[in-house]
Amino acid sequence: MNGPLCFLAASVVWIGVACVAWGQAAPATGEVSPDDIPKCVSRRTMPGGVTLAELANGLTVIVQENHAAPVATVRCYVGNTGSAFEGRHLGAGLSHVLEHVVAGGSTARRTEKEIERIVDTFGGATNAFTSTNMTAYYIDCPAKHTMTCIDLIADAMQHIRFEPTEFDRELAVVRREMSDGEVNRRRVMFKLLGQTIYTQHPVRHPIIGYADVLAQTTNQTIIDFYRERYVPNNQVFVVTGDVRTDEVLAEVARQWSGTGRSPETYVPMPDEPEQLSPREVFHEMDGATYDIVLAWPTVKLSHDDLYALDVASYILSQGDSSRLVRRMKYDRQLALSVTSSSYTPHFVRGWFGVMISSPKETWEEASAEALRGVYQLREELVTPVELEKAKKQKAAELVFGQQTVQQAADSLGRNLLSAGDPLFDHQYVKKIQEVTAEQVRDVARRYFLADRLNRVVIAPPGGAGKADGGETAGGEEPIRMVRLSNGVRVLLKRHPHLPMVNIQAYVMGGSLVDAPQTAGRSALLGSMLDKGTADHTAHQIAEYFDSIGGSFSTRGGRNTVYAKATVLREDFPKAAALLAECFTRPTFPDVEFQKVQHLALGAIARRADSPQSEIFEVFYDNLPPDSPYHVNQGGKVETVQRLSAGDLRAYHAKYFVPENMIVTVFGDVDPDAALALVEKQFGKLRPAPDAEPIDFGRDNTIAETIERHKQVGKPTGMVLLGYAGTSVLDKEDYAALTLLDAIMSGYSYPGGWLHNELRGAGLVYYVHAFQMTGPAPGFFAIMAQTQPDKVEEVVARIRKNVARAQAGEITADEFQAAVQMVTNLHAQENTTIGEMAQMAAVDELLGLGYDYDRSFDARIEAVSLEDVVRVAKKYLNNHVLVTASPLEAPQQ
Repeated sequence: MNGPLCFLAASVVWIGVACVAWGQAAPATGEVSPDDIPKCVSRRTMPGGVTLAELANGLTVIVQENHAAPVATVRCYVGNTGSAFEGRHLGAGLSHVLEHVVAGGSTARRTEKEIERIVDTFGGATNAFTSTNMTAYYIDCPAKHTMTCIDLIADAMQHIRFEPTEFDRELAVVRREMSDGEVNRRRVMFKLLGQTIYTQHPVRHPIIGYADVLAQTTNQTIIDFYRERYVPNNQVFVVTGDVRTDEVLAEVARQWSGTGRSPETYVPMPDEPEQLSPREVFHEMDGATYDIVLAWPTVKLSHDDLYALDVASYILSQGDSSRLVRRMKYDRQLALSVTSSSYTPHFVRGWFGVMISSPKETWEEASAEALRGVYQLREELVTPVELEKAKKQKAAELVFGQQTVQQAADSLGRNLLSAGDPLFDHQYVKKIQEVTAEQVRDVARRYFLADRLNRVVIAPPGGAGKADGGETAGGEEPIRMVRLSNGVRVLLKRHPHLPMVNIQAYVMGGSLVDAPQTAGRSALLGSMLDKGTADHTAHQIAEYFDSIGGSFSTRGGRNTVYAKATVLREDFPKAAALLAECFTRPTFPDVEFQKVQHLALGAIARRADSPQSEIFEVFYDNLPPDSPYHVNQGGKVETVQRLSAGDLRAYHAKYFVPENMIVTVFGDVDPDAALALVEKQFGKLRPAPDAEPIDFGRDNTIAETIERHKQVGKPTGMVLLGYAGTSVLDKEDYAALTLLDAIMSGYSYPGGWLHNELRGAGLVYYVHAFQMTGPAPGFFAIMAQTQPDKVEEVVARIRKNVARAQAGEITADEFQAAVQMVTNLHAQENTTIGEMAQMAAVDELLGLGYDYDRSFDARIEAVSLEDVVRVAKKYLNNHVLVTASPLEAPQQ
């Protein structure tokens, strides 16, 4: 089960049918007759502030109150849709096409542009997705706009107008997505797995469908599918956040006024026949590595073996100390990554799989080693330590998976549709705690059979032949900063919403202190921080965090090197001590360095598998040499090969000094106790008053436009333009460029000029602008994926829109919508304790102040339309243009 739904759900308390006074909410579009409003026929109050209600027309409504932050999410899940539930239209991808047309599409009450303008005005983040067994639509919003979002989602679920121009545009986008999906290794791999492990059940067909089947499908067929399936008794409406349950239920019922129950949907599905012999598929794709899936058919969600199968998966691959990860990724270095999953949908028997990415030299041995690891479960009982670790990981997963209103809403909706219980997660974790070592061995013997093995291999070209604010009501406190006597800064914040604590430690560094000759050094150092200290080995460190269900990571980024851990409250003292030990006293063992270096070289080789990674590498290579963005974070083969463990020790001695360090502790913890622990662990570091300051004044000037083209084997086109931009320390220009980005391509979500023109014309799969910057001046970039023969047209249209911005062709309405979009969407970012801590830490390190984000709205609102035009003229001039496609470079 851990693969598809991440189910992690409490006993239901029956309160009885307590209908609300439906007239409480103000009408969105006019008064409606009380007789037309569907009555509440059942209402249950459940643990965790959850209410489950059903209306007379069959609509199910779930509301969860969470007043930790003034945000909310409004969602509607449509059952009896998804690729497996399309009946006689199987293979057309009707559900996915409808997702594109319905999401934001014109309704009987509003045009597409009016909907977009409303959502942008309050900074809503809206999107949709389709799976094998559902389609879902959502808007994330400030809580005060919840009723508007209910209105918008309800309208889309009932009254889509199916404008021909919108229909044609989205069909073109879907066709482009079908084509682009053929160069996505992960998508191709799982499509092939579905077609291999299932021979008759509809779930074997891809969610997106087949292009030739879609081509034979009329628009009227798609419209009829909407009218047949988008009915109240197929829908689950979910609202979570800073809301009032009665008000939400009243408004939802009012929005479904006059929409009655429809005939129940029944989609007959054949049983999947038992697999009698092994199956294998090889497929070649452009790239340098092998991707392998080993899978066995198992059970449905309702089967009791679900729990032992999930425990088996966690024992095999959850965390660096797990069996397969430790052996294959670190000890024997056979794989670049290895994961496992137990996929158990409710409508067909599922599968247990192991996914491996491996260099071409070791892929066969990696496949064999993974099989040995899986089959070992049949012969030996797992150890008590492994069993308890997996159980603790699952318990922690339940807590960690409830941090945001979005996570909570998605869990509630999926659980109800799949398990019939919105709080199935809690029951699931309870059952996990009852699993025994004997049960793990029993399911391994029952399902992991050689005759039922399915193997899918994605190989490089030619490789297939090798087969064999103040205190809140909840007790939250403002951030408090303390500077230790040695100079280490400490940020503390009590946040008792969930029984968990996050601790992080940062130093300034990254690409700011690496040169092209040492590219990859910071990344290697970040990866080595948890690979051994004088008192703990890499395995012991990984084993500890895995055993408590915590997360622990160390990384070298663009501007910083950091360590971060999130653990349950009772595990905080020991976890914090171990993080501090790794961060301040690593030993960089040579044997572990060789493993990490090997993985880094494998990651470099794997860039050839991804169109995005390929084009970024060429882009970085052509940026000004003094810019830190010229340095590829992961390094080059030659630079990584030259590095040694001694280089990392020298780096650590130079930059991991108190004056350059900050530590954060956010969560359900007493700040004074946390400070005492931090002082004990970090307070003994020796000051380095003569440490050389890091230079932010780097030259990012692009003297003249540079154009480069890379001919690749992938049947897709990539475009990346970069203009010399500014630093985050230039507060005024950075804010103005943020709004320019929003106007041109949306903010956080697709939109704006570029998306509307290029996606609207069916020219691109995606296009977006973004600022690639930090304390040193960076770049304003625009990236798109398109068809190979459309690369030149996409470049021309991007440049045309840049010229529009420079010419000041931005309307006052577009500017004001961008301001509202940016401020409202930003208010919905950084809502977990880890995100809040990271933002505060980095801002403090940069000299902006740990509370700098509090002035975000003011800085954005201080920007004028003239400022946006000014920065467009100032920055969007000479640039680096990189394109990639199977075609030769166009003639200049």
